Amino acid sequence: MARVTILSHSERFYTTRRLLAAGAALGHQMASVDPVSVAIALSPSGPRLIAGGAVVRVPEVVIPRIGVRLARWSGSLLGAWIAAGAYSAVTPEAIARAGDKLATSERLLAAGLPILPTVAIREPGHVEQALSTLGGDAWVLKRRRGSGGDGVVLVRGFDCARSALEAWVGAGHTALVQPYVALDPVRDLRVLVLGGEPTAAAWRHAAPGEFRANVHRGGRPVAAELTSETRDLAARAAAASELACCGVDLLETPTGWVVLEVNASPSLEGIEAATGRDLATPYVAGWVAGAPRHIGS
Repeated sequence: MARVTILSHSERFYTTRRLLAAGAALGHQMASVDPVSVAIALSPSGPRLIAGGAVVRVPEVVIPRIGVRLARWSGSLLGAWIAAGAYSAVTPEAIARAGDKLATSERLLAAGLPILPTVAIREPGHVEQALSTLGGDAWVLKRRRGSGGDGVVLVRGFDCARSALEAWVGAGHTALVQPYVALDPVRDLRVLVLGGEPTAAAWRHAAPGEFRANVHRGGRPVAAELTSETRDLAARAAAASELACCGVDLLETPTGWVVLEVNASPSLEGIEAATGRDLATPYVAGWVAGAPRHIGS
């Protein structure tokens, strides 16, 4: 069995707890490391992670659970461990790209996947051009980086949208502008991809008065069946993002399905509750299965 370390800010997080328990039940030696508890030491002998004055042993397998706040630092830690010989099913580069909504959209589009019309701007002088290019009278504005619905707002009316966008880009942020798709019910489809294969799905129904369906925003997950189309879209989105394990968010619009986002560290809480399935075990098993043969032997 393998020595597996989860890179996570807290063992209290639902998904971290589930992965630790599932890995232990599979016979692996499980541990977790908080990214803020370690430093990186670089020397001619290679990178090392240090905590409390001692070198942290390099795991055989590392499973990163990287949030937005610690994304860059956690990516550096993951890169250091990979350089020291640890195995990860995903690279720091793929995780960083998934955390960048613009880079993800570009990647999906290049792979021929359907996405919502999007205009990205960084200068106040481009605000009116973005809104007129998309047309309509309601738009969704997104910060380039964010998760759980943070940095995503719905604006109605040209003047309101212009004011919001000018404030964002005036503060130095890149803003993504997309047309608002009014749906009834307000929902999206989260597909969990494990080992490159769509494994489970759940509708995420937005809370009353909310346009974002994220579970952390009060969204209610309901088990869903994967169709051949949604299965294909999720698998292709994961492959385009170079993420063997991820959450792919799909939206069924009046003109067809589109890929909204790809999450490199998907939560298991909502989808396990909705489906009643143990998804932590195949998560860990699939991750470790991709490691070199000598690991765990």
